[in-house]
Amino acid sequence: MLAAIFALSGCGDATRIRAGSALAFEDCRIKNLDTQARCATLDVADGASAPGDKKVKIHVAFLPALTRFPEKDPVFFFAGGPGQAASDIGVLVSALFTLRRNRDIVLVDQRGTGRSKTLQCDASGLEPEKLPPEVQLAQALNATAEQVQKEWRRCVETLKGNPATHRTDDYIADLEAVRKAMGYEKINVWGGSYGSRVALRYMKLHPTSIRSAVLDGVAPTTLRLPNDALINSDAQLRQVVSACVQSENCAKQFPNLERELTALLVTLRSSPRSVSIAHPATGKTLEARLTDISFASTLWPMLYIPETSRMLPFVVSEASRGNFAPFAGLLSSGSATADVSVSVAQRFAVMCAEDMSGQTPVSNERFGAVAANFFEFCKGFPHGRVNAEFFEPTQSDIPTLLLSGSFDPVTPPSAAELAAKTLTQKKHVVVEGLGHIVSPNACVARLIRKFVEAGVIAKANDACESELKLPRPLFYVSAMEAKP
Repeated sequence: MLAAIFALSGCGDATRIRAGSALAFEDCRIKNLDTQARCATLDVADGASAPGDKKVKIHVAFLPALTRFPEKDPVFFFAGGPGQAASDIGVLVSALFTLRRNRDIVLVDQRGTGRSKTLQCDASGLEPEKLPPEVQLAQALNATAEQVQKEWRRCVETLKGNPATHRTDDYIADLEAVRKAMGYEKINVWGGSYGSRVALRYMKLHPTSIRSAVLDGVAPTTLRLPNDALINSDAQLRQVVSACVQSENCAKQFPNLERELTALLVTLRSSPRSVSIAHPATGKTLEARLTDISFASTLWPMLYIPETSRMLPFVVSEASRGNFAPFAGLLSSGSATADVSVSVAQRFAVMCAEDMSGQTPVSNERFGAVAANFFEFCKGFPHGRVNAEFFEPTQSDIPTLLLSGSFDPVTPPSAAELAAKTLTQKKHVVVEGLGHIVSPNACVARLIRKFVEAGVIAKANDACESELKLPRPLFYVSAMEAKP
């Protein structure tokens, strides 16, 4: 019966696409999505700052609604980063798959990401997810400012494409072109992290094109990366340390956690540590020279998810005693990073033009070296510029659901509150106990579905909201045991 339903919907969708779209779609697959998608490319102008009439190809993935008579307004998903492709967030799209019951889902890879190969370079040393696991670990352990900058220079020297036309607003122009080419009058948008910035700018530049907006991990244009993100992360790190102090067994096992962390980073900064570590999976011995950059760069993503941040006291304590095996295990398992691919050239095409424009690295004893490294990337990189208007808040009456995790280290609830000040039809939901990106939570997913179906903020409610208060996970006091 289920197969018959899919067959009927596929047949109807094929006819509808040909009738309402200027794009030529073909069957394709999307990472982490079980169902087949349809993909196409659209030729768009390279940008207002590009000479002549040069065109670039933008990749579009289309997931037809699971009904023969879908609603006329699809859901466009905007990925994070910057530098992440929409076609790489299949896990998240799957979590919100009920949206597809009555609406098409459209994934447009931002130029320079995924299958929109408009900005490329040899960046294998800066995009570890493309390397074998053993090489990934060795590279992460040996990361130094000098090595990272060397890899970046190679990227710039081999660069293909024009970074100046790869800003947020260039992506929005592409999204508008896709919307028109597919014959949609209005669309609903979901934007996560940097994708929420895309959504806010889209709402500002093309308000009549958007029916409703869902913003998760809200990053308004007033939030500057990496500075604000690292300041917020340092505050969240202090909260983790404070929570450990308030936990009987964590406090007993790690009584000097904050002092140990500060001392460790100071030591690694002045005297990098040479260590031999057995690869957790293969047992092969890896020689590494650890610096504060490599250690802090791992602490940062650990804070994104409470389930990984609860390992932080144990990892820091062991490292301060010279045992970096837990640290290496965390890196090799991928526990500290999301299963995503990020285009480093596209990331800095956006960040250098927008976030770091007119800024200097934040001074921070834990993450300052990471920030300084980011700013070095902009030197000699032919990035674009944005006007002062870009940083002004979005004023809109488009129904908007804002979502935050109380433990989000990058885009905390305060960032969503700031964006909400100039939105007249909005609701902000904070999920206690979750970190960065909360849409996959079952209750939040229901809220999103109800909101998008109705298109009015008054319908963004569910009895389950009273249950959105999750306890902080227990801290690990050893490699095998977590205690209250």
